Amino acid sequence: MSRGMRLFSPWPSSGAISLSSNDLNFMWKQGAMFLHYACSDDKPYYPGYDLVIDNKNYDLDSIISRKRRHNIRWALKRCTVEQISFDSLVESGLPLIEDTHNRQGRVSNDSVLEMWKNYFRLAESNPLFEAWGSFVSNQLAAFHVCLYVGGAVHIEMTFSRTDLLKYHPVDALCFVSTQQSITKDGITHVSYGRRPITGEAEGLINFKKSMGFREIRVKERVEINPIIKPVLFGPLGPIAHCIGERYSGRSMYARIFFALTEMLQGQVKDID
Repeated sequence: MSRGMRLFSPWPSSGAISLSSNDLNFMWKQGAMFLHYACSDDKPYYPGYDLVIDNKNYDLDSIISRKRRHNIRWALKRCTVEQISFDSLVESGLPLIEDTHNRQGRVSNDSVLEMWKNYFRLAESNPLFEAWGSFVSNQLAAFHVCLYVGGAVHIEMTFSRTDLLKYHPVDALCFVSTQQSITKDGITHVSYGRRPITGEAEGLINFKKSMGFREIRVKERVEINPIIKPVLFGPLGPIAHCIGERYSGRSMYARIFFALTEMLQGQVKDID
């Protein structure tokens, strides 16, 4: 899956893999500039993590945070959580996507919303996808999409309405969908994702951990197309790094580029 700037990574987040020189050459011929994945070999890597729940008896007692348990109980009295159709999200989900993007400072325009419409239409006919919604007084307050692959459930994205966040609909949504998913036959864990390449807000990480998700450490690796290696590791490398840092607050591409150069400089040999 391409994440912009011809950066490719497995989707959903896969287990550790090893790429041969033939694999790398194939990706470079496909136009990839960067590859980001969890590696299984002894090549240099960057310490990363997945956030997972693998307790089949996941319930409120599994949540250590007293405040989070209180918020979930409070939310469950005011929110109704249920599985919903992707067809319904073609209309009802778009305002939440726009709201969330605006709240987080992400791009939100007609092309973005059209992309999501197409995503929902395709997901409706794919049995590997599920959508869950959290409702306050019959109004969709939050929803997320889950993907079932290889014995795991991946929570792929969550959107919510700012004016209804006071009812903690995301707390209720995450708790109920995770509790329902982890008990299914053949499911070994629920994943709330790998650390994004651009990093993640501390508040979001704390939320996920407070919901009972724990860190599983992985070795993240970034490979770079030989064509552009001289730009990052030659005399122009420090300049390119500074430009990425300077504009990372204004551009998603600059943010990704800066994060990539940070990871490349920080790749180490051992996880301990």
